[in-house]
Amino acid sequence: MATIFSIRSRDKLEEIEEQILAAYATKSAGANASRLHVEDEPLYRTNFQRDRDRIIHSRAFRRLKHKRQIFLITTGDHYRTRLTHTLEVSQLSRTIAKALGLNEDLTEAIALGHDLGHTPFGHIGEVILHQILQGEDLLDQRIPKLNLGGFKHNYQSVRVVDRLEKKYDFDGLNLTAAVREGILKHTRIDNSQISYPQWDGRLLLMNLPNASTLEGQVVAVCDEIAQRTHDLEDGLRAGSVTVEQIRALPIIQYVEEKTNIVRSQLKDDFFYINLIIKRLIHVLVTDVIESTLSNVEQFYRLNQRYAPFDTLIVTFSQQLNPLQKELDDFIWKGVIHRPGIRWADEMASYVIRSLFQAYLERPQEMRSYSAYKYFSQHPPSKSSSNSNQLQFEFYRSEKWDYLRLIADYIAGMTDSFAMREFERLVEK
Repeated sequence: MATIFSIRSRDKLEEIEEQILAAYATKSAGANASRLHVEDEPLYRTNFQRDRDRIIHSRAFRRLKHKRQIFLITTGDHYRTRLTHTLEVSQLSRTIAKALGLNEDLTEAIALGHDLGHTPFGHIGEVILHQILQGEDLLDQRIPKLNLGGFKHNYQSVRVVDRLEKKYDFDGLNLTAAVREGILKHTRIDNSQISYPQWDGRLLLMNLPNASTLEGQVVAVCDEIAQRTHDLEDGLRAGSVTVEQIRALPIIQYVEEKTNIVRSQLKDDFFYINLIIKRLIHVLVTDVIESTLSNVEQFYRLNQRYAPFDTLIVTFSQQLNPLQKELDDFIWKGVIHRPGIRWADEMASYVIRSLFQAYLERPQEMRSYSAYKYFSQHPPSKSSSNSNQLQFEFYRSEKWDYLRLIADYIAGMTDSFAMREFERLVEK
């Protein structure tokens, strides 16, 4: 008699996927072949489970807890960080994936890895590094005007998992193509503006601006839902916007009517804020699920196939889409571009530019494996007696990948480490 107690092997898990996932879901069978480096199949995990686990155990993932989302991490304990944002995106993505019969492991892996390439101090860090690497900011004439490919956090996230993480015999985490593509395309890509060096685009379907899997598209939408709702909540808690202001928004009025919220029946604004954010998330998620099912059906009727999806399928409905865009505009003006946030951005800009200049002049101050490996491959001549001569040698030999090395180092920093480095190198 066969025992009922046995390990569910990867093969068995793949069989279960075939039985319970929707026809349009991405199955994990065969995904191992899409890795950049050949590896043995996992024993009792699917390939997407392995990818998720590698992301969670990466150093880049751990650093997210000390990176700013909207408010500086020193502002208060209850505001979102880049890590809590990532976890909220993951939770929302899993909810939608489960409801649609999609692959939750793939969805979760993409969600957990989507912001690994984000800079310290929020989006302003991305802007500053992009200006430097596109030749728009010459750092007070310290570097020539060169377009080195720019900087974008979604491309940087793939660079992190492909090259910068150091845990194995190969560079990076060696993730499957579906996860890499989902991470890259959680923000719609524009190849005319970004050209990353040492880029391996195999199996990423680079001609498509959106993910070719529904799981990847789910993460992209949930990134927007999480931002809309937690930025609004953080803005209300911080006093950047008021309850009266948000109640004037059509989408909030829609949510109140749709979910029967009567403000006069609530104790106070504290309970109202909790309830309206909760109901707003519910309305947005439900709308995406219903709209997506309709879009999948229409796509199949037109194409007589499911994957790959060469158009956006996971979307808001035509009724709700303009309302959520209006909410995004309200948050952009009322929360993100408030005077206090602008001051923090100006401070962050000064810190990042100063750090870039400091490492430009004193490359030996970068303490990372990538820097050590780079300088072992590009040693300065013995005649270099000072940092200025060393700097000149890099320019003269046109080793401009050195600037990308600095950008990688700064992008990987937490807010607190960037400030400590600034105090050590610039303000000492």
